[in-house]
Amino acid sequence: MRLKMIGIAAAAMLISGPASAAAWVEHRFEDLGVLKEFPGEPTRSAGEYVTPVVGTAPATDFYYEEDNIVFEMRVVELQDKVGISASILGECVANVEAEGTTIANMTNRVQNGEDAIYGRLVSVSLANDGGRRQTACLYNATGRLYIIRATVLPEHGQPNSSMVIRFTNSLSFNLEGYTD
Repeated sequence: MRLKMIGIAAAAMLISGPASAAAWVEHRFEDLGVLKEFPGEPTRSAGEYVTPVVGTAPATDFYYEEDNIVFEMRVVELQDKVGISASILGECVANVEAEGTTIANMTNRVQNGEDAIYGRLVSVSLANDGGRRQTACLYNATGRLYIIRATVLPEHGQPNSSMVIRFTNSLSFNLEGYTD
């Protein structure tokens, strides 16, 4: 009987998931054209994105940290550079790969059909034992570069946390809602 109760308790924990899973909230950033889930309330700040291809451009940064995982989203205003969007996206990926040893670099897609936005999803083992980072680089027709990244710090203990893939893939550019 005792073994049966332990089994039921274990099953209940698996079904309910970790306590932090219940806290995820979808945030609607109308001014930036994106819906994005965070595992808590992110802080928002103004920043600058500086690279050789872009030069300097204004950015809006979001930051949240939980359980030694850092969740960040950067939205860069590049409406005047739509003509070089392929170079901007390629540079974003190259910058991510330069942060450490590349583990994976694959196609990333948000939404389906004619609403689809394609980009790259890159995972790196950070230099100097800095942990592991997964970054999505996406550039859409509004002229914005979206950089979504989650960094699992060494103190977390699990470099392949499921919270990372959930974070880098939980977004939409269709603010009217999307069903498919």
